[in-house]
Parts: sequence; structure tokens; C-alpha cells
Amino acid sequence: MKIKLILLILLTLWIPVTVDKVMDFEIFKTGILKQPFDDTFGYLLIYALPLLEGLTILFLLIPRMQYYGMLLSLGLMLAFTTYVGLALGGAWEELPCGCGSVISWMNWKQHFWFNLCFTALSGWGFYLVKLKRGSDAGGVTAEGVPA
Repeated sequence: MKIKLILLILLTLWIPVTVDKVMDFEIFKTGILKQPFDDTFGYLLIYALPLLEGLTILFLLIPRMQYYGMLLSLGLMLAFTTYVGLALGGAWEELPCGCGSVISWMNWKQHFWFNLCFTALSGWGFYLVKLKRGSDAGGVTAEGVPA
């Protein structure tokens, strides 16, 4: 039950932000290219982020792939949270928000806490799916018997 609830919450994040990037691609592209990094990296992100987010959604929806969906969710959220944390720490002088309409109303501090919560949720979900995966595979061996 816990895993299903986590999946539902994560999907309520990933589906709208991914759809927003795809439907308003030019706005997303412009926002990314305004970020304080090289345009080559920006163009990589423009195509990689919607693809990775789409794979996250797909993997979260397929029971046999949920381990990878949780892992992707955790990895993406760690990257986003680190980026926002660096922004809050003053790593760049000016930092336009390249977020989609789903969370664009947040300030940087709210965005950081939002991301931190979803990072923790993704980590917890990954842990639970990993535990379930181990128990489904008969992860317990008899004591004193070589594996």
C-alpha cells in the first residue's frame, strides 16, 4: 500500500511537469537556455529532461520496472534539488527560473523544500521497491547453508 501511494504522488509530479515541457516546448527551451550554463549543455538538457521524465513515468507505471522508475525519480530529484540548493547558496549572480507552469509560482526557497520532499519520497519509494524486489525473489537464505 505504501508503494502504491508513493507511486501515485510521484506520478502527480512527473506527469504534469513532463506534459508541460512537451506541450510548451518553446517556453521550456527558452527557459533552459537562460540558465547559467553552456548552451551545449542546455541543448542536451532540452531533449534529455523530457525523455528521462517520460521514462520515469513509464517505468513507474509498469510494475516490473518500478525499481528503475524510482531510481530515475530519485536521480532527477537529487539533480534538481542540488541545482536549487546551489542557486540558494549564491552560486550564480542571477538565476531565472526555468520551471514549468506547474511549480513556477514558487520562490527558490519553497522550490528547494518542495524538491527535498520529493527527493525523500523518491528515496523512500526506491528503498521500499528494492525491499519488495528482494523478498519477491526469495532473498532469504537458510542459515549455515552456502548460497
